Amino acid sequence: MKLRKLTATFGCLDHATLEFSDGMTLIGAPNGSGKSTWCAFLRTMLYGMDTRQRDRKGIPADKNRYRPWSGAPMEGLLVCEHEGRVIELRRTSQSGVPMGDFSAVDAATGLPLPELSADTVGEILTGVSREVFDRSVFLRQTGLAVSPSQELERRITALVSSGDEDVSWTDADSQLKAWQRRRRYHRSGLLPQLEEEERQLLDSQSETGALREALSEVQGRASSLRRQLDQWEGGREPVSREALQRRYEEAQADLEAAEERVRRLQSEADHPDYEEPEELSQEVQEIQDDLRSRRHMMAGFILVVLLLTLAIVGVYVLPRYDIPYVPVEWKEIPEFPLIFSAALVAVLWLLVLIFSTLKSISDYRDQKELSKVRALREEGTLRDAHQSHVLEAALIQRDQARKYFEAIREQGGPYLPPEAEACRSSLHKAEEELARLRGQLQAIGDPVLIDARLDEIREQSERLETDYVALDIAMDALRQADAQLQARFSPHLSKRAGDYFLQLTGGQYDQVSLTRSLEVTVRETGGLADLPLSMLSQGTVDQLYLALRLAVADLLLPRPDTAPLVLDDALMTFDDSRLELALDCLAGLARNRQVILFTCQHREFERLEGQASVTTVRLNGF
Repeated sequence: MKLRKLTATFGCLDHATLEFSDGMTLIGAPNGSGKSTWCAFLRTMLYGMDTRQRDRKGIPADKNRYRPWSGAPMEGLLVCEHEGRVIELRRTSQSGVPMGDFSAVDAATGLPLPELSADTVGEILTGVSREVFDRSVFLRQTGLAVSPSQELERRITALVSSGDEDVSWTDADSQLKAWQRRRRYHRSGLLPQLEEEERQLLDSQSETGALREALSEVQGRASSLRRQLDQWEGGREPVSREALQRRYEEAQADLEAAEERVRRLQSEADHPDYEEPEELSQEVQEIQDDLRSRRHMMAGFILVVLLLTLAIVGVYVLPRYDIPYVPVEWKEIPEFPLIFSAALVAVLWLLVLIFSTLKSISDYRDQKELSKVRALREEGTLRDAHQSHVLEAALIQRDQARKYFEAIREQGGPYLPPEAEACRSSLHKAEEELARLRGQLQAIGDPVLIDARLDEIREQSERLETDYVALDIAMDALRQADAQLQARFSPHLSKRAGDYFLQLTGGQYDQVSLTRSLEVTVRETGGLADLPLSMLSQGTVDQLYLALRLAVADLLLPRPDTAPLVLDDALMTFDDSRLELALDCLAGLARNRQVILFTCQHREFERLEGQASVTTVRLNGF
């Protein structure tokens, strides 16, 4: 494919036209005038625009980034030569989708070309996908380095193997790893899930055993209680009306006595004849506050007396002694007699002694009171606890008396003693516990089904473990095959890159070595040691990346008419000597392949303008 003409309404371009010739087309334009926009437009015309792309922080999606500034719909025309005919490609936005409408016609006949669609036209015309196009013949200043990709690896692999571009070591390795992760990856995957389910089922088995033991014990206890109750009911004798009346009166008297005792205890609890613990706690807090307040006041008073003492000593000492670093004004203080100073200090510290004595007396008195109140509080707490316990026992006794009274009142037949009623109550609780245990066993599930599921899990786990080991073996074999393949393709790419690097560096470096992941080392002409990129200058690294990109383009697109070489300010960081070598290299390539070089510098024009194989274009008054 050879480009002939571009017409774009795209970003800052408004019905702008750009024409190209065979050989090299050198296009100069100042920064910000649309060079990168032209390159993006060319890629969009070939491969379309991804309208699903969304804005990211600081990076707008292409559909927003290249929305025409004029407000017109995004559209464009690309005219190119392919296999001996001129083709016109159009993309418009008439349907509302940016560059969503596509047409391809033969320029000579005006007939549409159905074999070219919006999705496949770029790959048909250039021979490579968009991903490979970006990493081979499309060179930008910020994207000069070659980055590995599955598509690029697939194309290079095809050149040095069977030619099957559907084969990719990365694809196969990723698929095998995905299958392994599907089976086991840390705590995820089918195997960990089965192991967790097996653990839960084993826990269910253990829980079922414990529940069955508990169920058997409760069933035995319920049977024993049922037999005792049957004996009570079978052996009871009829009771006469006089005996029943006597028991009724006794039960009523017991209930009234129990209720009276409960009322008396509740009254004592509501109106105690002693001070409650809450009030005593408040009194304890007040005494502690008084002690703390006196301690703080005494400490403040001693501090004030100490400061006054120091001040009196200073007034006495400063005028009499020559103390260094003391201001002269302080030495002019009138002299103060020693007798008055001593007397004043003595009075102050006598006050301290008096107040300390008074504080000690007050503290002693309050400490005794505090101990007494604390003892009363503890006694009250114990008394409250005892009353609460006695009241609780009285309430239980009252409830039992009420139940017994109601049973006697409702009894019209033979009499059952309280022991039989207790047996009946215990039997009822045992039956409730039996129902609960049976419900838990039913919720866990049938033990037969649990055993069957455990067998299934163990079979599946064994099969998945076998698959996991087989995948591991397959990955080892794949790595060995990849090492052999790398030994085959690396020399091809390394030799071509080395030839270009030798030309770009003026013979300083003659050897380039690459791994399958495109990691690079170089060797100086006549040298013995391989040098990593970290030991090269930035200018040499830029030359190396350019050599590598040109080598990749030669390998993937060996036919010169397959796709043009597009450079967007790719040589801007080259100094003058490196630029001259790079332009000579590109001019040599332009004899067989179309080269399109965008630049914002005049150096390329000064070097190339006037050469027959170079067409120059100046945009925006460059």
